[in-house]
Amino acid sequence: MIGALLDTNFDFMITSVLIKKVYRLAIVLITLFAFLLVWTGVGFMTWNAWLGIGTLIATPIIWLLQLVTVRIGLEFLINQFKITEYMRVIKDKR
Repeated sequence: MIGALLDTNFDFMITSVLIKKVYRLAIVLITLFAFLLVWTGVGFMTWNAWLGIGTLIATPIIWLLQLVTVRIGLEFLINQFKITEYMRVIKDKR
């Protein structure tokens, strides 16, 4: 990866390698946030049962929506770089 960083011709794209790591980090952070929401929902149960139950029901939905949103954004970014690679291959064929 260090060699790719020093590649001044930009023949190797490191974005695809970094995107995997960013996605794994996002999964961990979103899951930790979901655990925080569950803990908050349990805390709400002592104050307002309906609010606590609503929070506990909404937590997996929020987790899924956040994960899908991050995934779509990262897939869009990867697709942009793949398009660039394919265009380079087409250009080099000529």
